[in-house]
Amino acid sequence: MKKKYNYLILLLSLAFLVSGCSVPGNENESLEAELCQYYINDSETKLISDRFKTEKTQTSDLVTAMAEHLENQESGNHKQRLLPEKVSIQDFRLENRQVILDMSSSYREMQKTREILTRAGLVKSFNQIDGVDSVQILIDGQPCMGADGTPMPAMTTEDFVEAEGREIDAYQYGTFTLYFADSDGKHLVAEKQKVYYSASVPKEREVVELLLKGPISQQLMATMPADLKILNVTLSDGIVYVNLNDAFLNGTAQVAEKTVVYSLVNSLLELEGTQKVQISINGETKYALGDGIDLSQYLTKNTDLIKE
Repeated sequence: MKKKYNYLILLLSLAFLVSGCSVPGNENESLEAELCQYYINDSETKLISDRFKTEKTQTSDLVTAMAEHLENQESGNHKQRLLPEKVSIQDFRLENRQVILDMSSSYREMQKTREILTRAGLVKSFNQIDGVDSVQILIDGQPCMGADGTPMPAMTTEDFVEAEGREIDAYQYGTFTLYFADSDGKHLVAEKQKVYYSASVPKEREVVELLLKGPISQQLMATMPADLKILNVTLSDGIVYVNLNDAFLNGTAQVAEKTVVYSLVNSLLELEGTQKVQISINGETKYALGDGIDLSQYLTKNTDLIKE
């Protein structure tokens, strides 16, 4: 996962069409590459993908091909150009696996909802290319500024979090405090992650999904089993009810069972309005884990496991 950036909460009508576009090969491949370029639907609520092929194979050439396609898009057939008519890519370059896009000054004039759609489309378009780790957007050579007045750093597709299998009707930006395992797997270390997430997804579920994705820091270890499935997450009267599949009982080989449980509990209880957590497995709470953890009981935050 890449570095996330600081930005105020933004609500907007937004949905991504999951396209299944193939990712082009690396610089050593000689085959034709297939890329996705993105348009915006007529109601400006989601991105629409459109595939195109190019004989280019070098990363720098693929970046150029993408920029040219986005500049030459035409509106029609219920889709709009990703870039409004007055907005253009003045310059672009590839530096240290980062695409830097210098947008025209008209970029600042877009309405906020349109700007975020455009930004997401630019990031998704270039970040799909092998050899491109992130995308930095400039305006007339200057950093694009967030609502808090600070420059927005480089972005990746992961900065626009999608909930698999659900249509996203709005995005907002939030900071989550998550607890992952330290290198010995016996203690918890807090890590702040800043991401866009669907406004239709409760924050409690988003916490569990972020735990599944794992930590940003390479010094920390993921605590949730790779095959864990989230069946349901709800909040009622300050209690978070988390229903998972039985993969949770298996834990992870390198992380202590207690650390796994309280990675989840402590992370959820960082959210405002949460007081206790009850974990169920396939709807059942009859399980007793090691270290005296009884899933039939409400669990509260365990500060003893937290490593400063």
